[in-house]
Amino acid sequence: MTGPTLSRLTLTALVLVAITGCRDEQKTKADQDALVRTSLENLVTVKGGSFQMGNFSPLMTGNAENRPYDFDNDAPLHPVELSDFRIGKYRITWGEFNRWLSIQGRDKTNYYRSIMDLKSPDFQTDKISISNSYPAKSNWQDAHNYCQWLGKISGRNMDLPTEAQWEYAARSRGQFIIYANSDNKWHDHSDKSRNFADDFRTDNSFKKPVGSYPPTPLGLYDMMGNGADWIKDWYAKDYYLHSPKKDPQGPENGTKKVTRGENRTQDNSYTITRGSWDPDNEWLSGIRCVENSPLK
Repeated sequence: MTGPTLSRLTLTALVLVAITGCRDEQKTKADQDALVRTSLENLVTVKGGSFQMGNFSPLMTGNAENRPYDFDNDAPLHPVELSDFRIGKYRITWGEFNRWLSIQGRDKTNYYRSIMDLKSPDFQTDKISISNSYPAKSNWQDAHNYCQWLGKISGRNMDLPTEAQWEYAARSRGQFIIYANSDNKWHDHSDKSRNFADDFRTDNSFKKPVGSYPPTPLGLYDMMGNGADWIKDWYAKDYYLHSPKKDPQGPENGTKKVTRGENRTQDNSYTITRGSWDPDNEWLSGIRCVENSPLK
């Protein structure tokens, strides 16, 4: 092969590589823009205000279901004042989370791959639960990074919700609501009017795609059931006793992160409870992002 011919072939190969690389970059950019656009469109505006955060059962009368903090009895009632924010109406789905991982050049999580590797027919419902439209699960750091990535790309102040923001939103701007579903009522599994999914069933048969049931009065889905949400705050048992009144951010440090959502109470119902988990755990909690002070 002559020198000029070899040079032409080399140049052609380099051009093809450049074109392929450009197309890959364009596809990644398109995926990124679509993901950010969908996430921002799914934010619900929450006007800030003051409310009583914590175990408000002393203010309630009636039967045992009026105990919204049985999961953690060390949650004294205290006043909180919040600035405006916006919060995701849905949890981030597996389809969105895996797309984000791909954009980051990362493989799918160990939890996701462990479910996909299950061979027995008995575990097919587990595989359904990690379909694209179902709520994703991750460790705390990935949840935090996902929300902050949305903020970096969009130029907005995005993060995980604080515990106060989550509770205020779940209680439809701080009302004395016990169950964060569409009617503030508990429904047994046999109840045809049941309006929330269940993520604690061992066979996964009660998990649902995000948004399968009607939203809360504020327009939020799966605040009750279908998994829990990672919260920005570190967990401290006594934090409510000395937290600041204005926009509390949680303790400065800790060993566990707060979770809110599907944390069972003593009677196995999902009231507006708080939990805490090891931040490295990637199979229990999901992602719901907030934009802070968007109206200012």
